[in-house]
Amino acid sequence: MEDHEQMIGSTIGPCREYPNMILLFYAIINAAAVVFFVRLKKRLHILEVMMYWFAASYMYQNLSALCYMNFKTLIIPDQLSYELAHFLSRILLYPALIVVFLHVYLGLGSFLAKLLLAVLYIGLLTGLEWMDHWLGVVVHKNWHFWWSLVFWLSTLLVLLGFMTAFRKILFRRNVPK
Repeated sequence: MEDHEQMIGSTIGPCREYPNMILLFYAIINAAAVVFFVRLKKRLHILEVMMYWFAASYMYQNLSALCYMNFKTLIIPDQLSYELAHFLSRILLYPALIVVFLHVYLGLGSFLAKLLLAVLYIGLLTGLEWMDHWLGVVVHKNWHFWWSLVFWLSTLLVLLGFMTAFRKILFRRNVPK
C-alpha cells in the first residue's frame, strides 16, 4: 500500500492535499460545460444529442475501465473526492465537449476547417486528460503521451462515422408506411 501511495504522491500536482477543492473545481467545470451546452443552439436533433452523448461517455468509460482494472495503466485514488471528480468528467464533461465538437463540425464547410477543428479538439481533450493526471484525479502509470492522442483521434473518428450513419437513418426520406 505504501508503494501505491508513494507512486501517486510523486505524480500528482500541487493540490493533492486538498481533494475537496479539486472536487469543487471539477463540479464548477462540469456545470459550466453543461450550461454552455444547454444554451448552445444546436444543429443536432435531440435523439442525436442523446446517442452521441451516450456513445462518447461509453467510449471514455470503457477506456477508463480497461486501463484501470485490466491494464493497470490508470490509477484513480481511493478518495471519494477524486472518484466523484472522475465520474463527473466521464459522464458530463467529455461527452459534452465531444457533442459540441460534432455540432461545430456540422457547421463547417471546408475540409481544412474540419481538420483544424479535429486537431484543436484532440489537443483540448488530451490536455484535459493530462490535467486530470496533474491534479491527481486519474494518474497515468507507464502511459505514453501519444496513446492519449491516438485515443482521442480514434474517438472522434468513430463518432464522426457513427454520426454519419445515424443521420442517414434518422433523416431518411423514404420511410415505409
